[in-house]
Amino acid sequence: MEAARRQTRHRVASLIIYAALLIAVQYWVVSTGLTPNENAIWLYSGFASLLFGSRLLNPHFTPPADAATNAFMALAALIAASLVVAPGSPDAALLWSVIALCAVICVVSVLVLLIRPPVGAETRPLVRLADKAVRGLGSPVVIFTIVILLCVWLFHRTRADEVVAILSAWAVIVVLRPVESVLSFVDWAREQWGVVRADQVIGAIAAYQSPGIVLVRQLGDNSVPCGTPMVVADDNGPWMLGVALNYVGRDEGNLLRVLTVRLPEGLKSRISKLPEARGTGIALALSATPEELADVPAIQWINRLCGVVVSDTNLDYVLFEVTEDRDLAEGRLVEARIGDHHVIFQIIDGLTREDIVQQKNTYGYARAKARKIGRWDADAGKFVPVKWLPRINAPVFLLDSDEHAVSPGALGHFPSTSFGVGLNISDAVTHNTAILGILGIGKSYLSIELVERMIADGIKVICLDLTNQYTELLSEFIDPVHEAERYQELVAAGQGGAPNQNQEQGGSHLAFRARVTEQLRAFVNPAEQRRLRVLNPAQFEVTRQAGGLFQGNANMATLTPTEITAIVSDAALTVCQELGMIDRARVCLVYEEAHSLVPEWNSVVAEGDKAATARSARAILQGRKYGLGCLLITQRTANVTKTILNQCNTIFAMRTFDDTGKEFLSNYIGRDYAGVLPSLEARHAVIFGKASSCENPVLVRLNDRQPFLDAFRAAHPVQPLLAAPVPQDEPEPAEQANEVDDQIPF
Repeated sequence: MEAARRQTRHRVASLIIYAALLIAVQYWVVSTGLTPNENAIWLYSGFASLLFGSRLLNPHFTPPADAATNAFMALAALIAASLVVAPGSPDAALLWSVIALCAVICVVSVLVLLIRPPVGAETRPLVRLADKAVRGLGSPVVIFTIVILLCVWLFHRTRADEVVAILSAWAVIVVLRPVESVLSFVDWAREQWGVVRADQVIGAIAAYQSPGIVLVRQLGDNSVPCGTPMVVADDNGPWMLGVALNYVGRDEGNLLRVLTVRLPEGLKSRISKLPEARGTGIALALSATPEELADVPAIQWINRLCGVVVSDTNLDYVLFEVTEDRDLAEGRLVEARIGDHHVIFQIIDGLTREDIVQQKNTYGYARAKARKIGRWDADAGKFVPVKWLPRINAPVFLLDSDEHAVSPGALGHFPSTSFGVGLNISDAVTHNTAILGILGIGKSYLSIELVERMIADGIKVICLDLTNQYTELLSEFIDPVHEAERYQELVAAGQGGAPNQNQEQGGSHLAFRARVTEQLRAFVNPAEQRRLRVLNPAQFEVTRQAGGLFQGNANMATLTPTEITAIVSDAALTVCQELGMIDRARVCLVYEEAHSLVPEWNSVVAEGDKAATARSARAILQGRKYGLGCLLITQRTANVTKTILNQCNTIFAMRTFDDTGKEFLSNYIGRDYAGVLPSLEARHAVIFGKASSCENPVLVRLNDRQPFLDAFRAAHPVQPLLAAPVPQDEPEPAEQANEVDDQIPF
């Protein structure tokens, strides 16, 4: 807008100056002075129309309407001049020829205006040719140049001084245009002291690493800080805004790597203030206001710039060369632009590389590998997939380290950020969840947190715990008197047990099974307010007949914890089936120390544990449609039955060292994340699965116990055990199907 106003002022000023020049020529050179006669036609008609037409009315192009106007004005002036030219003379023939030309231009211009379409493109060749002809011949410069030259020949050829003066004035206005040139130079000179200026030549362009990277061979020994803005001026292409990255070697001077981006709109209109480049291209230090660089992320976020995208980046991973390794670490988040989105990636690996920069000059650097997470949707509170990859040499920025505040809905956060990772607790139960890792890294605290989330969501939880820590850590949800009574009932049911002719009925296991089923039926009942039962399978003495009856006696064997676990699992499935099918979670079985409760076939203590594990697995496989699922916690992946483990759709992978565990987890989370498991810190986990709020595997810093309790119980206070039960939306009992689940392998 400012440039357009400046150009208008230039045209008005030049019009006034040129008009004064023409009047002076007419007054001082032409013999008749300013008297209106044939000697003044060139002034009043020719130059007056030429100046107004070319400087004000048609400075850039001539539409057909203006061509008709110019031709008509010239036609009127020449007809008046014909009165003083001798009829039948050669001068009259020349005059009438020019009059005929003006008449033709005027008529054709009017016809073009009448027949061309008001909207759309003209496709008729003759109309297009006529339009092109009248725009050219009807322009003020062309048509009035003809008029002026004709007037000089007809009325001034006998006066050499008049011919020279008039033609010189014509050449100055039409060809030389000195006033416009002087005004443009004055504007340019004034702008050299503007806000944007080049005050230092950094160096010449040594090489291009397209797209978006140039190497500058620096002049002098001064150091250019990272983030310094500059103009990369090249005669062979558009000028670009450059951002200094780092030094990559030396070749007749320090080689500075510069990231190039488009020039901001605020600088494009003022780029003429910079000196012209010479040779192949140079880099010029640039002084600019923060407002002019506001839409250049590479400068605004220069403190977070950590690298540029390199080759071999794909749809799942970004590889970037590290230009600044401050605060970089495994698990940190970085972002790069994909289309219109800022997409988040998580660093999972790194290695060193060496490349040749110039001739034999090598450059060593670090290359980082980061897994795509997605773009953060603040409204949904989760990451949304972006299905493409960043362009090569795009800048990569490290996300700021923020003080993390525990959110009630997040079970952890990305390291050193405020981005939380949530969990759909119902999906975590119905589609089964596993927590895998070695001792002392926070598995149990994570499982305790998940159990409390289940309770808050109305899910009944049955913990099979050999460690007795759930009773202590979840004491707010347990009525000790009630639990003691139920425990004594189970102990009494497990005592005794007479031998029987039918070996399967000998012992106390049938009575114990019946009592467990009865208790779980009451516990799972929607009217029951209690939502947590903790059972230690190792605390029950339950017998089964181990041999045939002989003289009224038979050998009795004590059930192992694995067999007690199978009884509880079967009972849970039975009572859930009685309540019918449901789409959400109803009951969760927690297998703490799962390698002892549901061991793999080659890790069993007793032969009967194989069949017991198979029964527990069958309950889990069939339970999903009835709202039954499991939470499996173990430190020995290899020793847990793969029948259940393979059905765990959500995985929390914590620090682990054994090759079997890493190989198994690599099928879930990928080999890259599996490779970082041995070095994971305590309270860190790789999460992946249906229940996670992220569609890809992510490395997360888990909540600490007390901050979680403070945040979660503020939003979900613990309900007194004697309070009125919370109504549950349970479907009517459905008729039991006789179909066999096609997932059961036995």
